[in-house]
Amino acid sequence: MYKVAISDLDGTLLGPDHKISPESKTSIHNWIESGRKFIIATGRHYIEAKSLQDSLGEPIYLISSNGARVHNKLGEIILKQNLPSNIATQICNIEFDSSIQINLFTDEHWYANFRLKELDDIGLGGDFDCRATDIKALDKTNIIKVFFWAERELLEVVYQELKTLFGDRINLTFSLDKCLEVMDANTNKGTAVKAVLKEKGYTTEQAVAFGDGMNDVEMLSVVGKPMLMKNSQQALRDALPKAEMTLSAKEHGVSAIINQLLSE
Repeated sequence: MYKVAISDLDGTLLGPDHKISPESKTSIHNWIESGRKFIIATGRHYIEAKSLQDSLGEPIYLISSNGARVHNKLGEIILKQNLPSNIATQICNIEFDSSIQINLFTDEHWYANFRLKELDDIGLGGDFDCRATDIKALDKTNIIKVFFWAERELLEVVYQELKTLFGDRINLTFSLDKCLEVMDANTNKGTAVKAVLKEKGYTTEQAVAFGDGMNDVEMLSVVGKPMLMKNSQQALRDALPKAEMTLSAKEHGVSAIINQLLSE
């Protein structure tokens, strides 16, 4: 029996309106009421994930910033991994195409070289707003991650440049076609999931996980039951050809599988 369910947010648990549907809320509640555990694993910042947890009304573990932070049900940090300051500094000193938005997360703030309404409109609340600033002058000692937002062809150039510069010293992943994320080499959702499961006394075989993007690949690779959304990136499908597929986020695919597992 699967005892832990882990879900990504955007493109997975959240619908096109960036909210959790009533169907999904009911399924998660029933899952937790049955004595099982539910974990959110997102690329979003903890402040946004916490806001969503509050709307869910359930005390759960939160894996945020693609595994760079893990908070327990009491809101205490149990795992913390920053992007090395020298790498963050080098990245911010590179002259990229001027249309590329460069974003940096700290524990308290979200900074960028300029603001984009496109990103402002998909915030989850929690008073976590982007602050336009001179990113070259920003203190780099507590950077959780850096991410780039632009058209895919521009990000492919950034990807190749960063891969050449830093190699295996960073984890470089496309969470969306328009979003390229940079974390410490040891930071990913899979490492964070294993840490949480170990702390709670569960094996990876007892976990089911849901995802749609390449920032989910490590997480989906370590659990007993990896579930891809129907709207998953093709690269993720290619990376995990044996994984099962559920309905799309719009069709409440996470809820469908949770209900199925509860009925078994």
